[in-house]
Amino acid sequence: MPAWELKPKEGQSREEIIRIWCIPEYAQVCKYFGRLSKTGLAPDKIVVARWFKEDTAPFYKGKRITASVAELKAMGEGSVTLNMGGIQYKASLNLSSVTSYSDVASALQTAIRSNVEGGEMYAKSTVVFNSVTGGLIVTAGTSGKDALIDAVEQADTGFDYAAPLGLVEAELSQGVDAEKFSDFCDRIYHANVAGFSITTMETLTRDDITAAVNWLQTVQNGQTYNTRVRLVFNVNDLSEAKAIQSDLSDMTGYVMCYDPYGEFINVLDCSICASIDHNVVNGSINFNFQPAAGYTPVTDLGTVTDYQSGQTNVVLWDDLNTHKISCVYSVGFGSAETTYYGKGLMQGAFGTEDVQVNESWLEEDIQVRVMNAFNTLNKVKLQGQDAVELVSTLIAPSFEKGKQNGSIARNGTLTDSDRLSIVQATGVAAAPDAVANNGYYFKVQELTAEDIAERRVRIVSCYLCGGVVNEIRIINNIYGA
Repeated sequence: MPAWELKPKEGQSREEIIRIWCIPEYAQVCKYFGRLSKTGLAPDKIVVARWFKEDTAPFYKGKRITASVAELKAMGEGSVTLNMGGIQYKASLNLSSVTSYSDVASALQTAIRSNVEGGEMYAKSTVVFNSVTGGLIVTAGTSGKDALIDAVEQADTGFDYAAPLGLVEAELSQGVDAEKFSDFCDRIYHANVAGFSITTMETLTRDDITAAVNWLQTVQNGQTYNTRVRLVFNVNDLSEAKAIQSDLSDMTGYVMCYDPYGEFINVLDCSICASIDHNVVNGSINFNFQPAAGYTPVTDLGTVTDYQSGQTNVVLWDDLNTHKISCVYSVGFGSAETTYYGKGLMQGAFGTEDVQVNESWLEEDIQVRVMNAFNTLNKVKLQGQDAVELVSTLIAPSFEKGKQNGSIARNGTLTDSDRLSIVQATGVAAAPDAVANNGYYFKVQELTAEDIAERRVRIVSCYLCGGVVNEIRIINNIYGA
């Protein structure tokens, strides 16, 4: 096991490290940070948040217990004063017979439940000792947003157990109503609207996925492309994954991963996305042919019984490709065989993850430049040619960077339909040639009376996606997955 996966904090024992490692989320976080891109980059940030699938009870998360079991046994009669459901209660304690911190938790639970006037909030409460944090977790007996608790108070009579039990400065988590997965995505999005991927290790139903994808289409003013938030789903059943993709064929901004072995391929996809460096030359990447060491390829088919039942690599690969489902696969022969993640497809008009991510990066880069201008300049002029030139100066570097990192192509080919769309969007006949030759074209729109009243400037932009090659055909031979 690599050393970084088990690097202990000061004072942590081997047993505590192993307990932490056994938490599923921790194992996936290690994979997320441990994977290096082809250029040696690794993700530098992750946010782990809780999805409240059910009504959740409030709880106290105590600090590490400072007293030993022997010291607690010797403290004699005492109490802890709790405040749950608007009712304050002094729970009497005598820990003279405990032999472990789990016994301490059990004794405190009995004391709290003895409040007959506290209702279910007290009567059904639970107390457990968390061996990872080294503290107590006191959970109230009722759930939902109306279930509220207040801070633990010091006892006014007898020995005060609140401090040695780590409850004086306990973290409080209030009750929460159940939320749909789409509500969870919306909550995370509004907490930080910068670009990121949202995924989960929880099992999602088809309704969960459908609702979340529909939500995604609304977060960028109703656009059905280019969202800075990606949703990445993991489905173990191929038939279910195909059915979902068929239902959502006109949606985009999300990735469907086929993961029959329960290895959380969705986390791998998020790690790949988080390892992109758009600030370097050719920094944009292809989501296909990404190393997936340690994962099990779905294309390990080749026995006689596989063939007789129609389960061949080509059939499976074509099926996944048709439904735009990503997976872990193998390419090569013998010692040259390598395991990759791909194929980097995404539903929608663009059809590849790299274009979706690059589009999102371009929008975010422009946004940062604009916000920096507002932060540093006394004013950004609204009217006049110098105002137009200033806005153009703010926008142009992002497009030029896109040409450097490979997000934007130049000297490309536009179809007649592309050219017509660009002329209609910009009102400039020469704009299509600018896009084809230079890679992009943008125009600061003429101000309307509404623009002037709203103090706003509108810009229309078009650019040529860099795109990627996933296969090369020479006569009838195909090279690449």
